[in-house]
Amino acid sequence: MNRSDILLQVKDAESKAQQIVKEAEDKQRSTVTAARREAATRVNEADEKLRAEYDSRFAKERESIASEKQAYLNKGKEEAAAIKAKAETKVPNVITHLMQSFERTLDVAAKTND
Repeated sequence: MNRSDILLQVKDAESKAQQIVKEAEDKQRSTVTAARREAATRVNEADEKLRAEYDSRFAKERESIASEKQAYLNKGKEEAAAIKAKAETKVPNVITHLMQSFERTLDVAAKTND
């Protein structure tokens, strides 16, 4: 082998090495791009799953609060009805008391005018 053959082999080897490096860099770029795309997909899926879970929990809490609100409203209505019923039973006594008080006032006024 003469010097020119050796130089040609070195040049071919360098060319092949550059091609291998270029292919490796291209493969690295495509791998990184695919990994980024996969990561973005997984993040979006996790975000959607988290959002769905949040919505589900929020809906359950809303139902729970609505149920509790209705229970308080029903209790308030029952208490109001009980107070009204109790007050209605006292109406005749109050009327009698007021009439007696009014009559006493009239009696006192009539005695002072005599």
